[in-house]
Amino acid sequence: MSSSPDPAVAEPAPAPPPFIDAHLHLWDLDRYRYPWLEAPEFAPIRRSYTAAEWRDDMAGLDVLGTVHVQAELDHDLDPVLETEWLSEVRSAGAGSPQVPTVAVAYADLAARGLDEVLDRHLQYPFVRGIRHEAWYDPATSRADIASANHLDDPRWLAGLRRVAARGLVFDLLAWHHQLPQATGIFAGLPGLPVVLEHTGIPPAADRDQLDCWRRELRSFADQVPQARLKISAMNFIARPWTRAVIEPMIREAIDIFGSSRCMLASNFPVERPTTAYARLWQEYDAMTADLSAAERTDLFAGTARSFYRIS
Repeated sequence: MSSSPDPAVAEPAPAPPPFIDAHLHLWDLDRYRYPWLEAPEFAPIRRSYTAAEWRDDMAGLDVLGTVHVQAELDHDLDPVLETEWLSEVRSAGAGSPQVPTVAVAYADLAARGLDEVLDRHLQYPFVRGIRHEAWYDPATSRADIASANHLDDPRWLAGLRRVAARGLVFDLLAWHHQLPQATGIFAGLPGLPVVLEHTGIPPAADRDQLDCWRRELRSFADQVPQARLKISAMNFIARPWTRAVIEPMIREAIDIFGSSRCMLASNFPVERPTTAYARLWQEYDAMTADLSAAERTDLFAGTARSFYRIS
């Protein structure tokens, strides 16, 4: 006689499809200072996160590649130091995929020495883009949030043109209420591929603001055809998050941009206090299970591969 399954034993979650993690951070606190991590809210992740730790987190998953996004190394230091360190990490690493596969580096777009910094970043062939965070708060005490709106600064806007001239892409981190201004800026820079990070930071707790996010996201998608959307940073949407809370917003974002213009990403280890790496990708798998095979291929790997030129 066959025995029935034990209801107390949970079935293992299915493995997600092969994917490229389009937003990963590594940092070494023994080597460099990262001032933003000194804020009290980041105490749970205030320790080094190395390529070896990431490999432990991704064990059992089929990861095709990674995009390292600058981790807000102390801005008083030479920004190329982070790229130089990542080159060492890549050279010392073992296993597949190479970590990081490609990188988005930091540069102060308003700085006088921007051209020289960009050219030195480009001495490393794995550099694909630049990020200078544009979100801001006049009352901020956090080192990773500006106190003024960079989108108002003509020098910063001129810096975007220098990024475009070098064939680089730009990672845009901005609040949803900055999107109308960003739409005008990036619509006027059709030669600069731009990816909007963290799903445009939908304000899940405010219904009126969520309606604004929808309108602003759609306008950005419609008027900036070279734009892509990075679905990431679920802890910005809700903390702690559940699938019931985040799935509607993720599916809306995919509907607005289309799967061929969206990429999935972990934002690890920033997300580590709220979820395990494998669980995050299993949730992405479950939330997109009804989409076509082609749509899921775009979301999990295809869009990131083409945008960041990952071979």
